[in-house]
Amino acid sequence: MRRLNLRLLDVFRVVFETRSVTAAAMKLAVTQPAISKALVELEQDVGLVLFGRERRRLVPTEDAVRLYEETTRLFTHVKVFEDRVDDFRSGEAGRLSIGVIPTLAASIVVQAADALQRKAPHVNLKVITGSRAEVIKATTHHQVDLGLLHGPVADRDLHAEMIGESEIVAAVHRGHAFEKYDFVTPRDLQDHPLICLDVGAPASHLLRECFEAAGAKMRVVMEANSSIVAFAAASSGRCIALIDPWPSWVVRDDRCAIVRFRPLVPQRISLLSSTFRPPSRLAELFAEELRHEMIKAAASTNFVRGMVNST
Repeated sequence: MRRLNLRLLDVFRVVFETRSVTAAAMKLAVTQPAISKALVELEQDVGLVLFGRERRRLVPTEDAVRLYEETTRLFTHVKVFEDRVDDFRSGEAGRLSIGVIPTLAASIVVQAADALQRKAPHVNLKVITGSRAEVIKATTHHQVDLGLLHGPVADRDLHAEMIGESEIVAAVHRGHAFEKYDFVTPRDLQDHPLICLDVGAPASHLLRECFEAAGAKMRVVMEANSSIVAFAAASSGRCIALIDPWPSWVVRDDRCAIVRFRPLVPQRISLLSSTFRPPSRLAELFAEELRHEMIKAAASTNFVRGMVNST
């Protein structure tokens, strides 16, 4: 038997329900000969006689009755499939994965995910945290749909959009003298134990250049690949963490205060996608939520700037 043609089955279904070629032709907006031809083709395809005639009306055979039952179930599944495709097209359903560094995952990604799922509750979102290098690799190899990280990315296989910018701040224990400063500098910090981001972070190199330019020595006692870890360590009171400002959004710890660091050490926030695979409608909607969260963050803190022009 040849593969069944859904168009022929649809014609059969309407003829079965109307018991008339004329009525079926009118309902489907085609000619009567087209209906008759479709029935002949279907009978040839399935190898069954589907209709007889009685007083100029079509009479379905027992095989036609059974086929109609199966056809009804089939078109129910087809309708569900079409509805799902419509959801995919509108971005209201589907699966989406994003690779992201931990500090951004726990802050703007969580907020954007909540906003998206309020609008599209049938979306399944997978958040995969990793280092900057891991996020770039996962996005390049199409293991995730989107990537989000700090710093510019120069890779011809990736499209990098700058959706915002933050800056390095000093997290100090409450009651520390620096809490009252408008900002701290490398010279202010040179005699204090510091917690910094590991050397793989773009800001780490910029911080060391700031200290070298000021002739100040960095007394680094801890390195971390997560600013949330560094923030938590700074809350103990012994050390000062030089990190991005996002942990203060995630960890509600009254033991720490955030102070500006100068000179300014900016951190681009780049949204990555593959140049070889256009983003899905769902990915576009989630990217829009991320941009919106950057705007909200910029409105609530002086340490973040949102919606900078794309690179």
